Amino acid sequence: MRISLICITFLACTVSCSAQEEEALSCLELEDGGRHDFGEITHSEKPSHRFVLRNVCSDTVRITHVKAACGCTAASLAGGTIAPGGTATVDVTFYPPRSTNGHISKSVAVWAQGGKQQQYLLRVEADIRSSFKTAPENVELGSIRKGIVTETTVRLTNISDTEQEISEILSGFSIESRGVTGDAPPRVLPVSEAEFSPRQFTLAPGDAQDITVRLSPQHTGKLMGSMIIYAGPETRQVEFSGIISNEE
Repeated sequence: MRISLICITFLACTVSCSAQEEEALSCLELEDGGRHDFGEITHSEKPSHRFVLRNVCSDTVRITHVKAACGCTAASLAGGTIAPGGTATVDVTFYPPRSTNGHISKSVAVWAQGGKQQQYLLRVEADIRSSFKTAPENVELGSIRKGIVTETTVRLTNISDTEQEISEILSGFSIESRGVTGDAPPRVLPVSEAEFSPRQFTLAPGDAQDITVRLSPQHTGKLMGSMIIYAGPETRQVEFSGIISNEE
């Protein structure tokens, strides 16, 4: 009888604690929803949005911390201890990644009640507009001879409404090599024999510049990687591909 009473008491406490935890987790509501769309932005913008969380229960709710899913998003909490009817705010700032264009979505986790469960998932979205257009967007060089200079041209056009300064153009090329016979284990080798001309220039809105690319790879294998163009807050990449061999 004594054992049964202890078991009943334990079960009642467990159910009560679970109910309290579930109640606490349902006490917060977002006044403006858990999602915000910044719309179309450029790489130079750093938009922010304030999410408001309201305590709709009769007990105090405590938010322990917030955590952004990546380094391109920052989140700060104000008013983590929320009295009944009170609010807390989470300010989310988005920093567009240098080499990312198009639609992007990032999340921020909000934790409550000691951080044991995820309270809410806040989400911000944006469409990042590049300041440039490249032609071609991807360069297929086909068959390339080892040690022989291969030359091609990439046109960069400023499609923004502001002047753009190209500060540097670097090589991100590499070769997946399988040795002279082609059947050795693959090795990834950097391509240091790459030249770009010009490497620095300024483009007015609507202007274009042809960039000459010269490669003289010293290993056989599969060419991969990109030409990397640095322009203010944006990094533009043009992918290259081809097969390097000893044969003409």
